[in-house]
Amino acid sequence: MNLNLAFEACGPFVTNAFLIWTDTSAVIIDPAVGAKNLLKKARELQQSGIKLAAIWNTHGHFDHVCDNALWKNEFNVPIYAHKDDEFFLEHLREQAIWFGVPAPEVVKIDFYLEDGQTVTSGDISANVIHLPGHSPGSVAFDFGNVLISGDVLFQHSVGRTDLPGGSPEILAKSIQKLFAMTDDITVWPGHGDQTTIGEEKRNNAVARELLTQL
Repeated sequence: MNLNLAFEACGPFVTNAFLIWTDTSAVIIDPAVGAKNLLKKARELQQSGIKLAAIWNTHGHFDHVCDNALWKNEFNVPIYAHKDDEFFLEHLREQAIWFGVPAPEVVKIDFYLEDGQTVTSGDISANVIHLPGHSPGSVAFDFGNVLISGDVLFQHSVGRTDLPGGSPEILAKSIQKLFAMTDDITVWPGHGDQTTIGEEKRNNAVARELLTQL
C-alpha cells in the first residue's frame, strides 16, 4: 500500500506534526500547536473522498497533543495514545499554563495503544513500539521502512529525561530497542530533521553515552 507523508514543524517548540494518507484514509500523528498547513491538507483530502480516520499521539506532552480537540471536533475521529501518558492528557491545561501558552480543550483517550499492537485506522496500519524514558507512555509508530519516533530519538540526540516520568536508564533501554532495528529505516522525530537508524547508530554520541548506563 502506498503511504503518503506530510509534516509541519509548528508551535512555540517547533514540534513536528505528521499527516499520513492513502487513497482512502488519513491519520494525523501529534497534532501540534497550529499545524495549519496539515489541517488545510486534511480538509482538501476529505473533499476528495479521503477521510481522516484517527488521531495518533506518540506521547502526552503538551506540544504534541495541543490540538487534539481541534482535530477531533472537526473530523469526529478517535484519539489513540498509551495509557501511561493519560495523566498528561488529563492535565493538558496545567501543562499549557506551565509553558505559558493558552490552555486548550481537554479531550480523553478513546483507545489505548499497547506495545506490539498493530494499530489500524481506515486502511492505515502501523506497529506500536512502547519506548518509555522521555515519558512513561511514549510510543513510536513503525510503518515498516518509516518510523515516527516522537521525542525518544532525534537526529544526533535523544529525548530529555528531566520531565515528570522521565528516566535516563529507562530511555537507554528504549534506544537499545530502536538500535536493534535495521539501519535503512527512516526516522521522523518529534523535533528536527529526519534521519535513519543507521545514521544514529554511527553518529549519535548522546545515544552512545546513554547506552553505557545499561
